[in-house]
Amino acid sequence: MQLYQTATNGTENQDILAETAVVLELLAFTLAIVAQPGTPAVLSQAMAILGYNCAINWAAMLQEGGAQ
Repeated sequence: MQLYQTATNGTENQDILAETAVVLELLAFTLAIVAQPGTPAVLSQAMAILGYNCAINWAAMLQEGGAQ
């Protein structure tokens, strides 16, 4: 995350970009769990639903003007 903050230093949207980076990292972690061969189907489905809802809600919040 520090890499993202350094890259966006001086940008007016620095907070939104840093928070978006964290959300993307969490989504990547969720997809990694789902992709593991030993993950039970129920857990994979639950993680996929959580990841989907997180992404949709984050996108909606960004469209409404960003995180406040």
